[in-house]
Amino acid sequence: MAETIFCYCCRLKHPKDQMRLYPTKRGPRWRCLRSIEGASRSIAERDAFGQQQTVINSEQARLHAQYSLRLRHSDVAR
Repeated sequence: MAETIFCYCCRLKHPKDQMRLYPTKRGPRWRCLRSIEGASRSIAERDAFGQQQTVINSEQARLHAQYSLRLRHSDVAR
């Protein structure tokens, strides 16, 4: 199986060949090429990319919270 690395920007794991170390204030972090390219476009395109990523991240957080809630309820039922 291919090695995957967590992207701090889009909060997903990607294959290592799609990742680059990106300089940040707190030191270099792994970032996917998709997010790097999305951020290097015009302001309008960058804002649209950011809004799209926010929707994706919000949906993932909602699904994770829903899953965690189910786990807690199943533990209580035992």
